[in-house]
Amino acid sequence: MKHKKTAWKKWFVGIGIILILLIAFGFFYLRLNTYQALPEATVLFEDETVKQEEDWISVTPDNFSDQIVLYSGGLVETAAYLPLAKDLSNEGYQVFIPDMPLNLAILNTDIIDEIKEANPSDKSWWLAGHSLGGASAAIYADDKADEIEGLILLAAYPSDENDLSETSLSVLSIIGSKDGVMNTEQYAETKDLLPNETTYTEIVGGNHSNFGTYGFQEGDRKSDLTNNEQQHQIVQVINDFIIDQNQ
Repeated sequence: MKHKKTAWKKWFVGIGIILILLIAFGFFYLRLNTYQALPEATVLFEDETVKQEEDWISVTPDNFSDQIVLYSGGLVETAAYLPLAKDLSNEGYQVFIPDMPLNLAILNTDIIDEIKEANPSDKSWWLAGHSLGGASAAIYADDKADEIEGLILLAAYPSDENDLSETSLSVLSIIGSKDGVMNTEQYAETKDLLPNETTYTEIVGGNHSNFGTYGFQEGDRKSDLTNNEQQHQIVQVINDFIIDQNQ
């Protein structure tokens, strides 16, 4: 009997070691495959308008009209979206980029609620997201459409389970004409899940990677635009859209 107990104990210990190794391997794999923010993005932490808070980065200009929460793309560092956030703040928006578990927005789609609670205001809140971050933002919008003014999809589309077509949300969808990562067939098929009044914009020559500042993403196509040029156009489209919706 004692021999059997010892055998079972060794078996459980062995399984425990295997699980620890698998978790460690998974963490290492995700870390190895996470796109890091480039220096031109991280240098913006020195800007006085940028603040690294416990669970998100905020960019707050002296005066702002609306507030934007930006969900990062899958396995992309939060700071990689600082240049885009900074440019948006220069147009008069307070922008928040939340940290996500394992850099996967799908694991915490409701974090905008925490940001709103910590930053109460009477301003309009817009939820934006790049790639998987956009799909994650659509999950939130499907569940709590009344909590936000609108949704901004950056090289992204909702999943089949998230039908926003009957909501009153203002929705903007921006893609790049040379995007090699986004599934263009799914993008076209899921247009029926968005409101009829959705605004669609294509950045001619833009790709998937340049929505952030993390370098070239595997599987993407080369952009005809520099990172700055593409993001400048993105910011102008977002700004024009929000101004139009607020009129």
